[in-house]
Amino acid sequence: MSSDAELSTLYADAGGDAFHSCDLPFEPDHGETISGLRHGVDAMANTRKVWHDFLGQFDISSAILTVTLSGSGAQRHAYLLGFDHVRDDADATQRLLAMMDDLWSRIGEQPVHHFQIAGTGFGAELGAHGDPATGLYDCGVALQMKRGGTCIHALFFRQGGSARFSDRDIASLQMVAPLLADSATHAAQLARQSQRSAMLEGMFDRVSLAMALLSADGRPLFINSAATALLGQRKWLIRAADGAIVAANPQQAKELRESIRRAATASQPVEDVFRLDCSNGDWRLAYVVSAKSRSGDVTARCAMLILMGPGKVDAPTSLLEALGLLPSEQRFLGQFLKSSSLGNAAEGCGLSEETARTYLKRVRAKLGVHRQMELAGLISGLVLPLHAGDGPALRDF
Repeated sequence: MSSDAELSTLYADAGGDAFHSCDLPFEPDHGETISGLRHGVDAMANTRKVWHDFLGQFDISSAILTVTLSGSGAQRHAYLLGFDHVRDDADATQRLLAMMDDLWSRIGEQPVHHFQIAGTGFGAELGAHGDPATGLYDCGVALQMKRGGTCIHALFFRQGGSARFSDRDIASLQMVAPLLADSATHAAQLARQSQRSAMLEGMFDRVSLAMALLSADGRPLFINSAATALLGQRKWLIRAADGAIVAANPQQAKELRESIRRAATASQPVEDVFRLDCSNGDWRLAYVVSAKSRSGDVTARCAMLILMGPGKVDAPTSLLEALGLLPSEQRFLGQFLKSSSLGNAAEGCGLSEETARTYLKRVRAKLGVHRQMELAGLISGLVLPLHAGDGPALRDF
């Protein structure tokens, strides 16, 4: 078997926690290719190596394994090994799995079944680049078993010219199949968790508020792009020599560090707020709150640091439309919030001051506010703190 054999993982969830929605009975998951998540990648690579090293002892060139977990309804995980030519072809993968199901319907309840490729319908699908499997594959063996309520179905293929599977080969495969099923399932779950983490990190990166999850000593466990940008400015936050995130103002650094430590270790939630100052007189509010994991029996605690940005007065058109403002009223409002007086706003919009005053009354009536500061505060509070586009890639910490 070639050393570059790949393990492709596919999912099907009934009622689910699936990451992709489609009508196919299996859902492809490419979690092992997510960049920046080395733990998931390494787990999949190690799993592929286990399969490669062990199955190579039996001259097995390819295998298909499906695992139906107990109590999971129609949930089934399918693993393909050695089918490099269909790894990125969802349609071909679905056809392989459909042929596998057809073969198992003919095998019935037999725990062990020898088969020849020519009589299975796998011929064309097993071949590379559309070539038939004749010469590439010759014989195979099908195994099925139950372990603790988990149903395992496996097909193992040998290349052309190889001998038929012996009784000793089959006995060894029956012993190792549950271990391979467990190993592959755990690796798939880890890849899936990595994909979930990547999705969450991508979403947090869209948020323009600077956010970071910090350990008790202030070291970042996660940091979004907005916080990374603030660190680069070195005005409110900096990275200390020990890697911790601290206040740039030395007089505020100790108090912020203590708040982070307390939030990450306290049994009861901590919520602190600080005013962070920089040398040019600018300031921002920083919130430190307790955070903890929601999964598993072991609770992981950390501190979440949120640094507020300056108020915004530019609201997207969709938001203003939702508030019932006409396009002409939207243009006036944008100019008014940036102007020092009604007259300046009128001039900026090319309106008379009387017309501008009429617009202002209509806008205030629709939004239910009476003063300019209330109007600016309303718009600032309604604007989502999102970047206009995708943020830069996350750094590894």
